[in-house]
Amino acid sequence: MIEKKHNTKVFIFASVLRCDPKSRPVMQRVIAATEKEARRQLVRDYVLSFAGRFPLTENAS
Repeated sequence: MIEKKHNTKVFIFASVLRCDPKSRPVMQRVIAATEKEARRQLVRDYVLSFAGRFPLTENAS
C-alpha cells in the first residue's frame, strides 16, 4: 500500500525512450510531490512531455 503524503499527486507524462527516439510515445504515471520530482524519476531513460496531474486518492475498500 502506498503511504499518502498531504500534497502527493500522480503526474502523467507522454514519453519516448532516449535510446530509441523513433519509438512510439508511451504514457508514464509517477507519484511525487512536485512535477520536478516526478521528472527526476524518469528523465534518465525518457524524453518527457507533461500530460497532466491529479491528486492521489485512496481506494475505497
